[in-house]
Amino acid sequence: MIPRSWPLVLLFAAAMLSGCVSSLPPSSIKDDASEGARAAQVNVQLGLGYLQRGQKQAAHEKLTRALEHDPDSALAHHAYALLQDVLGETAEAERHFRRAVELDPKDSEALNNFGAFLCRQQRTDEGVSMLERAAANPLYATPEFAWSNIGQCRRQAGQLTEAEAALGKAVQANGRHASAWLQLSEVRLELGQPIKANTSLQRFHELASQTPASLWLGSRIESALGHRDARAHYELLLRGKFPESDEARRLGEMQR
Repeated sequence: MIPRSWPLVLLFAAAMLSGCVSSLPPSSIKDDASEGARAAQVNVQLGLGYLQRGQKQAAHEKLTRALEHDPDSALAHHAYALLQDVLGETAEAERHFRRAVELDPKDSEALNNFGAFLCRQQRTDEGVSMLERAAANPLYATPEFAWSNIGQCRRQAGQLTEAEAALGKAVQANGRHASAWLQLSEVRLELGQPIKANTSLQRFHELASQTPASLWLGSRIESALGHRDARAHYELLLRGKFPESDEARRLGEMQR
């Protein structure tokens, strides 16, 4: 089964853009930076803010200006790559991602985002390589994002055992990373491990609110376990809480 979206961090644009913005607060603009470098940093901040709000033209103007001020700014290339990906300009996005990690090979945010981008292009080996570089950096504050993306990338490629291992590392790095627990539950069910899948799903529900996806997964897990009443309970919740969801419609089609 191919995942429908990139987590976490993904939900690719929204989560990662948020990460980029928070990685460069105003206080982090270096006092000893050159005038061009400072101007580039300010324009990156403004550009990412516009991009988060969906103002693509304004974002393009600011990020283009950032690169004009400092063509060797890894941050500016990273931000411009995110913009180009949102615009659907895959080749340009890749070119600027690649330049960003060439200029700053230890920038785990850029490595993580580039890796997720490559995985979405079905380039599993290249994507995982970038993501592993991100996760291996001891200074990376959120390695669970990289491990979660590795898990999703492996799962998308049908490499379920490797996906389970990576997602296990994600929750080991941060036991409160709810979406990784949900992914881990899905993978374990696909591996024919409904008991482990159920444990992972319960952990997800301890950390996050019920979603159509989690209730649908719960129904399938209980079905695999042969628990009719528990399955019916999940299905009742799904129809009651999320009657317009794709999962509820799928359930209705199965029961016709």
